[in-house]
Amino acid sequence: MISVVIVAYRRLETLEAVLNAWLKQADEVYLCDCSDKFETKLPITHVRFHPDLGNKTRHAVALLTSGEFVIKADDDVLPKDGLTKDFLKAWNITGKGILGLLGRRFHGESYYKNTSSLRASKLNILQRADFVGVVTFTSRDFLSFDLAGCSSPIEDLFWQMKCYPEIPKWVVPTKNYENLPTAIDSACLFYNQKARQTREGFYREYYLKNYKKIE
Repeated sequence: MISVVIVAYRRLETLEAVLNAWLKQADEVYLCDCSDKFETKLPITHVRFHPDLGNKTRHAVALLTSGEFVIKADDDVLPKDGLTKDFLKAWNITGKGILGLLGRRFHGESYYKNTSSLRASKLNILQRADFVGVVTFTSRDFLSFDLAGCSSPIEDLFWQMKCYPEIPKWVVPTKNYENLPTAIDSACLFYNQKARQTREGFYREYYLKNYKKIE
């Protein structure tokens, strides 16, 4: 059984299509709605948050799901038929870990200067990474952790760098997804300068603590 948890706060025009696409290939879909504005008749579990508690809500709601495997997804990615099968195929090879559509390998103390990226659509084989994101797939073994201090700019790094640094991460080769235009528009979190500073500081702290090789 596969559960999907999506977090949304502003990309409401395309959200119905994203939810419907996930419903076609998952057993259950949960929506973490931080907008307090979205309405749907789709057969999902609609969890509203007011005030907006940010992206960390998906980690909390993931614990309410029933699936053996759980996908945590951004609302700006449209899954295509076969995406969950691609994740399951990769899991049968790795047998453990956190899988994703985007990955980064760490080479130094700066997130924006000392990491290199991997994209699922550019790969032909599974690739190890130090961090994966955008859409992630894992078993229930790696869902539970304390959310204190987990803010929106670093919630994915918090999960993987602070809570589960030793767990292997993999980028899955697949073209069965589409990044929507809102993924890179000026309002996305990636271009928010305050969020970038928070992310850079968190990365440096936990890179030095959990990833830097002892010389």
